[in-house]
Amino acid sequence: MDDKDIPMEKNTFPESLLQYQKRIESTAMPSVLLSLKKEKTELYQSKIGGEPYFPRDYPPDIFYLPYPAIVNPSPWSKLRETGRELMLLLQINFEEMPSLPSFPEKGILQIFVNDYDWHHLDTDLQVIYHPEIIRNKDLLFSDFNAPLESFRVKEHSLSFRKETEFITPSDFRFEEVLPYTTVFKDNLQAGKDYSKLTDYRYFKQHREWGLGRNKIGGYHHSQNFQDPRKSLPDWQDSLLLVQFDEYDEGLYWADGGSAQFFIKREDLENLNFQDLLFHWDST
Repeated sequence: MDDKDIPMEKNTFPESLLQYQKRIESTAMPSVLLSLKKEKTELYQSKIGGEPYFPRDYPPDIFYLPYPAIVNPSPWSKLRETGRELMLLLQINFEEMPSLPSFPEKGILQIFVNDYDWHHLDTDLQVIYHPEIIRNKDLLFSDFNAPLESFRVKEHSLSFRKETEFITPSDFRFEEVLPYTTVFKDNLQAGKDYSKLTDYRYFKQHREWGLGRNKIGGYHHSQNFQDPRKSLPDWQDSLLLVQFDEYDEGLYWADGGSAQFFIKREDLENLNFQDLLFHWDST
């Protein structure tokens, strides 16, 4: 590996930020970066897109539409208006992922969305958590007939990389840690250097991680420095469940924007994934 490819260590601070180093380090939070590879995956594997994991005895998501239609009797989550399968936006096998505080260490989490309504993913959102994982193919449901080629995001396997992050200017608590008038107003270099520690940390050296990055946990990235939790007191203890920011693979919103799902810490620790907060914005 060349020197230019070695990422900045978390304890390497530029001169413009040295006096705030302890304050910045106090915000350190682990995250797991997601790297995508377009390929066929196993049913129980972590993935974006593709076919979901379901045990063969899992109850089918079946309901009747106005005569004469009937939906395919599979457990795949479906759109109530048409019976069309929702897109598997994310499947995480936590046994494959590095551990994070408050997150499960086993089981499979699935997020299904209506990819026809990309800017309102919470409208038809279906989230399923499987506490146990079966790997025997004979015991898994595989008789799906969803048109995978029609979904907005194609099937990709996921690999993981654990990192430590510092609070970003997008977080609603940022001003409490590093007030703009004190730290950045008269010090433009400090602002540039802080961006290199946070939002632009790997942008030049590791383009596959991207600006803001696809990730689990950590701090979210907003192009407009927005945080939906700021005006929602019940959500101010919440954590970033997942962030999507991948222009090349269709995981972007409007003009190169990013999107996030947040979850309340208590819900996450109790393995309750039914109440998520969705947010997106773009440049």
